Amino acid sequence: MTPLFLMIRDLDGFEMVCFWLAAFVGFVLIGFVLDYLMGRQGFGPYINSILALAGVFAGLYVRYNFMTPYLRYEPYLSFGLLFAAPVLLVLLLSFARTRVF
Repeated sequence: MTPLFLMIRDLDGFEMVCFWLAAFVGFVLIGFVLDYLMGRQGFGPYINSILALAGVFAGLYVRYNFMTPYLRYEPYLSFGLLFAAPVLLVLLLSFARTRVF
């Protein structure tokens, strides 16, 4: 995850505030959208946003620690894992919550 941390570390002042504010608002928005879509199977908007954040970091962790030979497909693989990991995490936890497993 070094490239991501280097990019964040290079931000200064206003850029850093905009980045963190956009990340916070984006994840809260994702939490509310997931809560609306999942209805009673969801965990609530705030827990869904925290789970989405955990899923994004899990996707980045898998990308940069286990899929390093695939540097040719860098943007596609990174964006795919950024979207797939939170969706899988929230879906699996909602299935576990409703005792489908």
